[in-house]
Amino acid sequence: MLARKIFLVFGVTLILGAGQAIIGFAGQGQPQKRSGMVMTETLQVMGKGTDYILIGEEPLYVIPEITKITTRSGTAISLQRLRTPCLAEVTYARWMKGVEKLPVLLYLKVKSTKWAATTSESTE
Repeated sequence: MLARKIFLVFGVTLILGAGQAIIGFAGQGQPQKRSGMVMTETLQVMGKGTDYILIGEEPLYVIPEITKITTRSGTAISLQRLRTPCLAEVTYARWMKGVEKLPVLLYLKVKSTKWAATTSESTE
């Protein structure tokens, strides 16, 4: 009888664990937990707009609820206060929106800014 109960508890635990893993993978929330989709690189931030930053020609979209931008000292700042161009450690993920994968900025830590860096936004 004890062996049946142990087997039942073990089986239910495996089923629930596998079910949650499948649900978590299928959903678009919490990209930090999908390590295959999250990239961290040191990149040159060339400019910014109202809801994106430019890495070369490619925009990385900023979602205020999840994107964290910090200065060299670790102080959190908004996108409007980010000085560009700058060298930064950038963590981003590609999220599905319809049929295309949009690159979304998760974390940006400024490493250094250029002497002519400004906080003004792009004219686009």
